[in-house]
Amino acid sequence: MRALDESLQIVDGYVQQAMERIEQTVEKSDAEKSVLEKLLAINRKYAVVMALDMLYGGVDSTTSTFSAILLALAKHPEKQAKLRAEIRSVLPQKDSPVTVESMRNLPYLRACIKESLRYYPLTSANLRTTRQQLVLSGYSVPAKTEIIMVHLNLWRNEQHFSQPEQFIPERWLREQPQSSTAGCPAATKSSHPFAYLPFGFGPRSCIGRRIAEMELEIGVARLLRNFQVEFNHPMDKPFIAYQVATPRIPLKFKFTDLED
Repeated sequence: MRALDESLQIVDGYVQQAMERIEQTVEKSDAEKSVLEKLLAINRKYAVVMALDMLYGGVDSTTSTFSAILLALAKHPEKQAKLRAEIRSVLPQKDSPVTVESMRNLPYLRACIKESLRYYPLTSANLRTTRQQLVLSGYSVPAKTEIIMVHLNLWRNEQHFSQPEQFIPERWLREQPQSSTAGCPAATKSSHPFAYLPFGFGPRSCIGRRIAEMELEIGVARLLRNFQVEFNHPMDKPFIAYQVATPRIPLKFKFTDLED
């Protein structure tokens, strides 16, 4: 309970700082307001609880995902080099500012993040409860049945992804030639649109998806811009599935500073 009280105190302090910044800025339209601004207008307590949810739900999950991305790129240096070239095209200097515009021009970065999530799933499965009786693959499923969709069974399945055991970020790029064997779900008609849902789907999907994607994109861009990442150790089954994927081996990365 003491840890919870301390967390509430910390989050409340950040919310207070946000309120002070908001009061000093020009009034925005509803479309321009952040979620925090809208919640503060309704109830300060709601804003604190929402921020606390983001803090608790976004630490372990984002950390594990970040580790998975670095591990995948460390074991595939050619992909890392390609990504670094893209990052340096929008961040030419070590201290180049990260802007909304620059982050829009990093499609390969987003492809690497998506492929890392497919290759090393953060969660074991998505779960849904049937509202009514239905038939799945010839089986009659009663209403109110919990259906578990195991990620690895889908994401390592050749029915949905060509070369599923290979780390191929290019499969997520929209500009794919028709003859490509990368299996891009965004462009291949044979792939099911719901085969890949790392953040879930619908009103019960991950509430922190956007902030997690922002953290990952900025963090990976900054790190890969300035450092060569290596992992020179055995890595059989590097993650184990608990509530979220957790490293089961020491992730001792080697970071080499790169000159401009």
